[in-house]
Amino acid sequence: MEPFTQIEMAMREWARRFLKHDRILIKSPDLLSNQILSLHIFFNDKAPSQYSEISHIIDVDDKISLYYNDVLIGQIGGQQPSTISSVYIPTDDINDTWNIIDRIIRELIMAGYPGCIGCGGPGAEEEWDEKSHREFLINS
Repeated sequence: MEPFTQIEMAMREWARRFLKHDRILIKSPDLLSNQILSLHIFFNDKAPSQYSEISHIIDVDDKISLYYNDVLIGQIGGQQPSTISSVYIPTDDINDTWNIIDRIIRELIMAGYPGCIGCGGPGAEEEWDEKSHREFLINS
């Protein structure tokens, strides 16, 4: 198996952030809202001991924003956020990118994440370095 690319690592980090918090807020285009809510229900059904709550707001922008405690912790698409507390995933196709992230999240859920040790995949045990990730985006 080949190592993950920088963008794939960022997607995996975004997915882990979606799963590891007990209360999240998602802002997304209306077309993705049912898929996002369905995924969250799947998580709560498969990992009831890790139960989390989700709030959803329809956003007219073509991006998906993930918040925890009113802090932006992840963004797919749109303009690069100014804060580096948010893992940023640029995309030209929000639907395709969401489908990849959905698959990653489902794989993590089936592996037992976040209630397990070592099942979060590459990079899960290390602190995410968003500054280096943004530098990579600028230079590529």
